[in-house]
Amino acid sequence: MFNNIYLDILDNIPDAVYCTNTERKITYWNRSAEILTGISFEEAVGKNCEALLSYEDDSGIKLQPYEYPLNLCLQSMKTVVKDLFLKDKNNERKRIEEKSSPVFRKSKTVGAVSVLRNNDRVFAEVETNMRRERKNRLIPICAWCKKIRIDENLWEQIEKRLTDEGFGVFTHGMCPDCADKIFEKKVYLESYQNICKAISSSLSLDEVLNLIVTNAVKVMNVKASMLRLLNKETQKLEVAASHGLSPGYINKGPVAYDKSIDDALSGKAVSIYDITSDANARYREEAESEGIRSILSIPVKFKKEVIGVLRMYTAEPVKYSDEDLKFMAAIAEQAAIGIINARKFETTVSRAREYLRVFEQVTKAVSSSLKFSEVLDMIVRMLPEVMKLKAATIRLLDDTGKKLELVAASGLSEKYLKRGPVDFEENIKEALQTKPVAIYDVATDPRVHYQKEARKEGIKSILTLPITAKGSVIGVLRLLTDTPRQFSDEDITFSASLAEVCGIAIENARIYEKLQKG
Repeated sequence: MFNNIYLDILDNIPDAVYCTNTERKITYWNRSAEILTGISFEEAVGKNCEALLSYEDDSGIKLQPYEYPLNLCLQSMKTVVKDLFLKDKNNERKRIEEKSSPVFRKSKTVGAVSVLRNNDRVFAEVETNMRRERKNRLIPICAWCKKIRIDENLWEQIEKRLTDEGFGVFTHGMCPDCADKIFEKKVYLESYQNICKAISSSLSLDEVLNLIVTNAVKVMNVKASMLRLLNKETQKLEVAASHGLSPGYINKGPVAYDKSIDDALSGKAVSIYDITSDANARYREEAESEGIRSILSIPVKFKKEVIGVLRMYTAEPVKYSDEDLKFMAAIAEQAAIGIINARKFETTVSRAREYLRVFEQVTKAVSSSLKFSEVLDMIVRMLPEVMKLKAATIRLLDDTGKKLELVAASGLSEKYLKRGPVDFEENIKEALQTKPVAIYDVATDPRVHYQKEARKEGIKSILTLPITAKGSVIGVLRLLTDTPRQFSDEDITFSASLAEVCGIAIENARIYEKLQKG
């Protein structure tokens, strides 16, 4: 491939040079290549470069033959330059730059020539200079997140900065102290998952309360646990559930004078290290008889509202760490969610049962008579009774279909009933368009015209419902309360169903009366 004069030149240059034919077999191997690799000319010539040379990347991963600069060069017919590590005959890693270029003769590729430059010394000098420079400068490091300031407004992760400055690629190990902390967190996480799973496994309030105290004992490895919930009416903490405590200790007396309970109700976690050593502690003797030493009180909060206190009791004095307190606060938070969900479920079920009972009762009552006036009076008398309302009225459209006439009322004075027409009131107009209208405060809502009269009558809230029969609105049913009432979607849907039943009963009574007259 080369004349003798060129071979002499190649043999004396400092960079390693080797040549291959198109079959990737080495045809030339200069002295610098022998020095760099430890492989002699005789050992190299005639060998396939893939069998002779071994390369690695920065991470120490061995390169595949198709990644070799020579192979990439012969494949693309272009010069290829790569920085990599070469393993010599003694298995020593050397940082090199290899440049492989195709060799052409009369426009035909006859092989390739590769030049390898040893960069170990260059990199060593650069690192030495960098270390020298770094020793003479201050490096601003954030005390919190450990980022390094690059310039006035730019901060970088320390690993990235050191990698960019030539300290190598960082891997993240773990020191023994951190490993212990991580193990503790893993135990906390597993325990947290278990208690969340247990609490969410039931929607029965009693079951949820018992699951909270039993799992708290199991997870925290304590002697006993007690859950007290705040009674909003009496503002007293009442025992909701306990585990591991005797009836005598549970019923020992009120907790109003217990400072730790007061702190817990204000949202703080409070730990009593050893109640038996505090002569002034309330119920100290009872605790000593029960075998209790440490008491931990955790507020049970839903959103920002404290709904109770969860207490842990141990047989030996225990000093709780911040991690313990955070963990128990998280458990108490999940307990609060479980309690609220169970309460909502039981309230929903109870309300659904009540709705069904009332619906059945009203349907049965209005279906028991076909006399028009009796049906109307029965509706307005019965609805306030079963729905805990102040009053009810029924207004039906006259024969013209434009004017509402009062046909039945219960719970209201004659003076109020004769206050004037209501057809023009906005809430009545909406109801006549088949839209139920709930008014929370009649004294301020502009949809109510006779606000002064309503205040004197003691009316606070109104629900106005369309009465329909055969797909048409025939009147309105009004439900009135003497206490402010926020009608829920369920209340409105249920009341609308009752109004529909009333409409059917009214229409049936009308038809019956016509038949009787006919």
